[in-house]
Amino acid sequence: MTYKPFLAERALAQLGGFPVDALGALAQVMAVVCEDPRDPLVTLPTDDPEIRRAPFGGHGLVTFLIVEPAQVVRITDITWVG
Repeated sequence: MTYKPFLAERALAQLGGFPVDALGALAQVMAVVCEDPRDPLVTLPTDDPEIRRAPFGGHGLVTFLIVEPAQVVRITDITWVG
């Protein structure tokens, strides 16, 4: 089952000025996340079972909400420190 990615307004605003390599790394990890957003080899749990995080590009972390009934992965926060 493949989930659809959705960028929340906050996450979309965080992409302004993102380096091209970081954007590519984010796209790659989200493609994997959308296949299985709970994959423990790719994502990290939080206190809320519907919210997970995934590292990307060696210097970034994306936080997302799993909206199960709609099969959506809602990206809520993107951090890039590279």
